[in-house]
Amino acid sequence: MARHSSPRGPAAARGAATTPGPTGVRDQLVTGLMMLAGIWLVLAAWFLRYPFSDAAVDAQRNETGVGIVLLLTAAARIVRPRGWLSDLIVLLMGLWLLVAPALVDYGGPQNTPRAAQTNEVVMGIVLVVLALVSMLLLFRARRMTPEEAR
Repeated sequence: MARHSSPRGPAAARGAATTPGPTGVRDQLVTGLMMLAGIWLVLAAWFLRYPFSDAAVDAQRNETGVGIVLLLTAAARIVRPRGWLSDLIVLLMGLWLLVAPALVDYGGPQNTPRAAQTNEVVMGIVLVVLALVSMLLLFRARRMTPEEAR
């Protein structure tokens, strides 16, 4: 006597469990990319060899602060991978990095290293895109029916 808990059989249930849906992609891939971005922001000043000027130190402090917030947010997503609040935090951090070179003087544009300005703008764009992709995946996952999620 064969017993099946699913009309499609146990093989179909195993296949459905291994296929990542939008929430799985959001939780794994996007969170991993956020972790990498946070690590980069913390270490970028050394890799890009910022000079030891006041403007470069201010830029480094800004990037390190955003990197730490990003790492903590990504860690929170690993522990509790639900909701849109982490996406909003990442979006705000990305927007901050985009406008920081213009809003925070860093000793004037002529004193701020070009590498620091470029790094902040590029990483700001990366964070905004990651946050928007994560929000889109979350929105899509919430609109899916249980049958579509399989």
